[in-house]
Amino acid sequence: MGRFNIVQRAWNAIVSMVNRGSVGKWVFIGTLIGIIAGLGSIALYEAIKLVTHYMLFGITGFNPPSTGSSGGLPGYTIGKFRAFLIPVSTVLGGLISGFIVYRFAPEAEGHGTDAAISAFHNNNGKIRRRIPLVKLVASAVTIGSGGSAGREGPTAQIAAGFGSFVADVFKMSDHDRRIAMAAGIGAGIGSIFMAPLGGALLSTEILYRQDFEVEALIPSIVASIVGYSIFGYLFDYKPLFTIPDSSVLLGFSHPESLIVYLAVGIIAGLGGILYVKAFYGIQGLFRKMGRFPKMLRPALGALFVGIIAIWFPQILGLGYGWVQQIFFQNLELLPLWILLVLFFLKILATSLTIGSGGSGGVFAPGIVTGAFLGAAIGIVVHPFFPFLNVVEITIVAMISFFGGIAKAPISILIMGTEMTGGFALFLPLMLATTVSYFVSGPKYSIYSAQVKDRSASPAHAMEYEKPVMDEVLVEDAMQRNYPWVSPDDDLSVALNLLRTTKTKMVVVELARNLQGTISLENINPDSDLKSIKVEEVMNRNPLTISSSENIHVALDTLIKSTTGKLVVVSPADGETVLGTIGLSEIADAYNRQVRKIKNMQIRGNS
Repeated sequence: MGRFNIVQRAWNAIVSMVNRGSVGKWVFIGTLIGIIAGLGSIALYEAIKLVTHYMLFGITGFNPPSTGSSGGLPGYTIGKFRAFLIPVSTVLGGLISGFIVYRFAPEAEGHGTDAAISAFHNNNGKIRRRIPLVKLVASAVTIGSGGSAGREGPTAQIAAGFGSFVADVFKMSDHDRRIAMAAGIGAGIGSIFMAPLGGALLSTEILYRQDFEVEALIPSIVASIVGYSIFGYLFDYKPLFTIPDSSVLLGFSHPESLIVYLAVGIIAGLGGILYVKAFYGIQGLFRKMGRFPKMLRPALGALFVGIIAIWFPQILGLGYGWVQQIFFQNLELLPLWILLVLFFLKILATSLTIGSGGSGGVFAPGIVTGAFLGAAIGIVVHPFFPFLNVVEITIVAMISFFGGIAKAPISILIMGTEMTGGFALFLPLMLATTVSYFVSGPKYSIYSAQVKDRSASPAHAMEYEKPVMDEVLVEDAMQRNYPWVSPDDDLSVALNLLRTTKTKMVVVELARNLQGTISLENINPDSDLKSIKVEEVMNRNPLTISSSENIHVALDTLIKSTTGKLVVVSPADGETVLGTIGLSEIADAYNRQVRKIKNMQIRGNS
């Protein structure tokens, strides 16, 4: 027992020390989150690789291309495989994923980044403990069996979930839990994409459509550095994509190329709108299948994906390898007409996979879809602008495409340069991504849980909302059935009314017009009460308040009163009596408003 007390005291001291710190606290917490982000990214990467080998490749013989960092080489060919068995792999993956998700954690369906964003805004950063593990397994099965989804959403939810867990372990406040969870989002995405700076910035930008969560930046930087250091060790810290020849990226050297990149931004923005509309449109159709079991819906979506993939296997899985082949300039594998068809089919496949309830992210499909679009534009444009090549336009298009609909143009831009090493294209990326962001507009975001800005987030409601008392009018709080006497009544009537109503003040009015007030202080009980009129001793200048004021003003005015009551008068003339208000009425109205706000928050979280 004594040893237990010593351990308990030591742990309490650690918890207290962590919560007292500022920079030191977030270095410590960020490091813990980064470790899990890095290890979680490795676990998901290897799990997808394993499932792909035994399901997609094992059943069909199809081996999709890889990125340069994962050993992908130029000259990839599709080769022969059992295309007719692709639906078997995808449907089996949908069945397994659907069972895992809806049996153990229904909130793990769909893309994990959106769920993490929602938890930040609506649930004080709380994520159930089982979510990271369920998300990892379900996403590995979905992607590895051929589902069109990304691995960034799962890693974001894994690291965000651990951030929530760490905050609870160290008894941190709701505010700090949200920051830890946001740092997890950035660390998870930054690790899996090997883009630590972009990931750290993303955690501050992706929560809103037009704002930043600046407080999350430092913890996210620490977590991203640690996560990247762990995950990147597998790949010698190389960029995700390999640009084989440095002469390919010539960078910005022709001002007239800005015309092309402006057009790329516009087309990417319009394409992004299509992506968002298709995704949420198809998701809506699946959610309207009331009688069709939710557990089976991912398999139904996977069936459609598998059928399409019989003829177009490029839509399967992550799709990063096809982007790598574009960078290897293996365009014989991806001619113009194929690229155009794949642009639409990748959107459709992603919408079917994730919109049906399959588990995975939308980031990777967005990057791949944008790359297909960019390569098609590059093939068309190159003969007219020979100083621009397909690879450069592809990089700009894929980043601007997703940066626009993610409503995170700055962080996605940085991530794009880290993923490709394409820092020479910084200016074109800035132009096209900004244009895409504005073309797609605030309405179209692939992350439905995003809110406009901090003032629109329930997490920051108390910072921006008026005090509760300012929202309640005196008219809604006042007592309408109040005691009153006429100025012509004698004092015995007034005294009897004061005693029976147990109030300190009675309104004196004539035809609803205020004449004054009378209280026990105005009455001498030893006098001849029946011979003295109320008007002879009443207070002719009582404290009043307009019914249009709020109860905050009423409380400030009430402090000056010795009777504990104010007379409520009409704002039209300031003389017509409407009621009275005191501390009890103010307290009741305040409590009603607080309960109303809490009920609204509960409904918003459900």
